[in-house]
Amino acid sequence: MMIDNVRVVIGSGPFSAEDAQYYIRQIQKATKLTLKTVRFNRCDSYLDIRCSFESVPFDRIWRIPLTASHEDRAVNK
Repeated sequence: MMIDNVRVVIGSGPFSAEDAQYYIRQIQKATKLTLKTVRFNRCDSYLDIRCSFESVPFDRIWRIPLTASHEDRAVNK
């Protein structure tokens, strides 16, 4: 279905078009990017919302130095 020029996919669970429209408007308020597709999956205890946008202005690149030894990592302590 289409709501406000956004493709809406309801994966599972009871979910109405009015609910989808409410969440789409909340997402549009929170971002300046053009929303393309929203996927909703409802379970008993949570709602999973996955969004895709028309274009993302850049990709974030993370560079992590590999010089640290295993003893310096907080994960293994």
